[in-house]
Amino acid sequence: MADKWQLIHPNHINAIVDGHEATIEHFRDRVGFTLDQLIPDSGDGTDACLMTLGGVMFEFFAPKERGERGQGRLLNKFGDHYIGIEYHVPDVVSAREFAVEKEIRIINDLGAAFFTYPGNSFGIAFEIYDGDFKRLAQPEGYWENQQPLGLTGLARLTVAVDSVEAATARLNELAYISEIGPISRLRAGAKGVQLQVGTAVWELLEPTGDGPVADYLGRYGQRIRSTVFKAKSLAEVEKHLSGQGFDLIPGDADDALAINPAQNKNLLFEFTE
Repeated sequence: MADKWQLIHPNHINAIVDGHEATIEHFRDRVGFTLDQLIPDSGDGTDACLMTLGGVMFEFFAPKERGERGQGRLLNKFGDHYIGIEYHVPDVVSAREFAVEKEIRIINDLGAAFFTYPGNSFGIAFEIYDGDFKRLAQPEGYWENQQPLGLTGLARLTVAVDSVEAATARLNELAYISEIGPISRLRAGAKGVQLQVGTAVWELLEPTGDGPVADYLGRYGQRIRSTVFKAKSLAEVEKHLSGQGFDLIPGDADDALAINPAQNKNLLFEFTE
């Protein structure tokens, strides 16, 4: 029997976006990402790229057409949206064996990595890989000292779920995790729990009534809702992003600011000290 997943650290957060070149221009030229690697269409009608902000890498998948199959279907249904996350594991072969044993549907098996069906894990497509992309990282201190936002890494990843209890139990079935503690997000109309998932903190949120999390679930269903970046100074974040023409809104937590997702390809980015 294969052991459950040992999720060591996130390699990148995954999102489906509309327009390959437009996505690169937006995140590089307006937000401040670095473009790390272009991944041309391999025959599935999708161009992709790896980009990084504040030491947090993303893979953006840009279907060439909206359609009735694959990522084009998802783009047609949801528009730009978060789809999942890639984690580094010690051994992809063992991780794949576990997925098969537990009947976790693999929707794309690349050999060196595989993708799981989001419906098996509260809307998150896991990409499992036993390599990493550290070779693409900027020199130490670049994000904190040389880029205007002054970011220092990932504070947490928030996930909107129907039931925190059910999602936590499911994640515990899949991987080694530990509970940090309960949290309340009044601004988001939500409550939840923070979990340690490898090196990353996850925040699972369920709605307590009407509000942003309930609205998000109604629009997109269960899935990643927000990437929260750590910053040296929220004042500097606000100054830079306002200068780039973004409207900043309150984040879920009392000490967080966010880019209006309507101006950020529907992806909620938050910032906290």
